Amino acid sequence: MKYTTQNPQKLKDYAFKYYFRYYPSNRRLLDRLTEKADWSEELAWKIFNEIKHLLQEEDIIRSKIRNYLYRNKNLNYIKQKLLIKQFPKTSVENILETEFLEKGKSLLTREFIIKKINSYKQKAKSRNYIRQKLIERSEDVSLVDSCLEEAFINWEMDSIKKEYEKLKGKYTKEQIVNKLVMKGFKYKEILRLF
Repeated sequence: MKYTTQNPQKLKDYAFKYYFRYYPSNRRLLDRLTEKADWSEELAWKIFNEIKHLLQEEDIIRSKIRNYLYRNKNLNYIKQKLLIKQFPKTSVENILETEFLEKGKSLLTREFIIKKINSYKQKAKSRNYIRQKLIERSEDVSLVDSCLEEAFINWEMDSIKKEYEKLKGKYTKEQIVNKLVMKGFKYKEILRLF
């Protein structure tokens, strides 16, 4: 059983300890305070209002976005993680758009894209599948396409052959062609096998 208290000073101390250890969203901090105050929302709100002037939610959002970008995380991942941590969606999107998403510039780095392409290639994914997974914004298209050109010289046919060998004994020729097309391989490349 978790330790709870109704003592306002202990709750305030807990709030500071939790805030400076995890740098949570205001919503998450309030939830933790409510839980710690034995589900007394009134007491949790009272403590929260006393310390609210010290909380810097927007600075925390900026810091977390910088950290994710440094770790080569993509836009959807960043938004998803911040929303899971209960940061306000409008604040997250506003900060991303005004401070991090420059018009005409991709968030992705060349090294990250090549690493992801190689990972997908080992899993025998098609070029179109990889392209769809990596492109999130129109600014990403040219960078992703140039990296794909480098990585896919004569590779797609080898990948089609691998997938064909997996399906060969189980399905008819027509079914194999349909399955390969559904995986994103080009129809004319598939027909070169037969």
